[in-house]
Amino acid sequence: MKEVWVEFSEESNIDYLELQKQVLLEKEQGRENSFNLQLLKAVEREKSNLKIDPQHGTHIPRRNIPKSLIDKYGTDRLWKIDLVGYWRLLYTITGDEVKIIAFVLEFMDHKKYDKLFGYRKK
Repeated sequence: MKEVWVEFSEESNIDYLELQKQVLLEKEQGRENSFNLQLLKAVEREKSNLKIDPQHGTHIPRRNIPKSLIDKYGTDRLWKIDLVGYWRLLYTITGDEVKIIAFVLEFMDHKKYDKLFGYRKK
């Protein structure tokens, strides 16, 4: 079996670190069950799930992937995971003979996700 690593893109790592800071600040303020804490727990849970099964998320068909994402990340192989509060985690899978990397590209709220993929309200 190949070892599975979960890594964050530069952009998503900045967001992830900021989320961790927000949760620490909220805990210091006595806000123990904030949305940010729930979101952080969901991201952590999904990191663990990806280490077990890199194809854990929903595969997004190539025809549905925006060209902007393909240009930005250089891949047309994309998966998504639904997080708490209608947030989404987008990732791709790369690898070689030694390891598989589930590379987290972005995590975003539903509004940003809909705009990125061109979905409209009915």
